[in-house]
Amino acid sequence: MRRILVYLLAALAFVAAVATAEEEMDEDLMQSIEDTNKSLSSDLALKDDKAVASDAKDLEQMFSKVEIYFTHRGNADDAVDLARRSEQLTGEILKSVAAEDFDTAMDTSTTLSRTCKTCHRSYKKDKDKTKDKDKN
Repeated sequence: MRRILVYLLAALAFVAAVATAEEEMDEDLMQSIEDTNKSLSSDLALKDDKAVASDAKDLEQMFSKVEIYFTHRGNADDAVDLARRSEQLTGEILKSVAAEDFDTAMDTSTTLSRTCKTCHRSYKKDKDKTKDKDKN
């Protein structure tokens, strides 16, 4: 009986996480990612390793929410891959900064920004089209 209860609670926790991610996937989350990414670039230029670490950890959490959202949404494998890639790039930035290689970290940050834009080109247009249909 305990095992069934544990599985049921785990399933409920997963559903709650997906539902929360879906609710939070809005303009505010995307704006937070954009603002944090800009802050990260600035922190890298200033070689502020503590601020970079804070921004990078925040970005990893936000990209995780994006990944969960698009996984749950379905029919968006490329968006899931881009979110995972963004998480990976953020981790690479942290490793480069830990090694005091700010040039590589800055190059990786540029790649991260391009990865974000790639997703926005595909999925922001979809969201804008949905909004336009809802208005009509």
